[in-house]
Amino acid sequence: MALSALRALARVAARITVHAPAWGADLYRDLGAEVVPRGTMDRADVAVLFPPSFRAAWEARRVPRRVGIAADHRAWLLTDVVAPGTHRLDTYAALAAAVGAAVDGPPAFAVRPEDPEVDVPRGHVGLNPVSPSGAPVTWTGFAALSVRLDRPIVWYGGPGEEADVAEVAPPGASRRVGLSLPAFARALTRCAVFVSNDSGAAHFARACGVPVVVVHGSTTAARTGPAGALAVEGPELPCRPCYRKRCRFGLECLEIPVQRVLDAVGAAVEAG
Repeated sequence: MALSALRALARVAARITVHAPAWGADLYRDLGAEVVPRGTMDRADVAVLFPPSFRAAWEARRVPRRVGIAADHRAWLLTDVVAPGTHRLDTYAALAAAVGAAVDGPPAFAVRPEDPEVDVPRGHVGLNPVSPSGAPVTWTGFAALSVRLDRPIVWYGGPGEEADVAEVAPPGASRRVGLSLPAFARALTRCAVFVSNDSGAAHFARACGVPVVVVHGSTTAARTGPAGALAVEGPELPCRPCYRKRCRFGLECLEIPVQRVLDAVGAAVEAG
């Protein structure tokens, strides 16, 4: 979700350094930025803190100017406190605007000719049944959905999710798990629609221009849904959305009929 804001920052900064996990070098490859591992920041004039965590603010404490939202008891570590928006994309745009950078579009990731080829059928439905955010974000209807689809299916998962994907996908199903981001992007060029929980994979697929259907249980599209994705929301409950890692009430937010998701897949394919 930060791609658009980072692109805006790269346009106005003489030099930009992105502190990111191991996949950051691939994700941010078009920014002209230096991508380094997360850690203490001590060689910058301004730190724009996209994560709302105390950790991020503490690591930037030696930077003269520190811009972020007042979350996780860290306001005292910030020099510039920015009001959050309704959607996280709005929050990121506000962070960029605080240092004079204007966001001008949704996140986008460009496939390069040299990106690895992936053997997947053209026009397939991509299914992403796993979420690192835990049970409240993990819809359990993917296997039932797969038997009702009339297109080739490819099951996707991130690094280390092989066993989790294999547990959901039927025996012998086509699985592509642990792809690099460039390889994943190339595979997505052959995808008719990508069906996912609310996860980074859904945002990445949408940034690659693929029609995306997102199943929202404990989360909501209004706050964290990918821009332009088709959302299938869980039932209205007093506790939803909660964004918790564990549910205290029986995961009623994920009681979403397969037919609703199937209808959304058809609508997404038709809309193209």
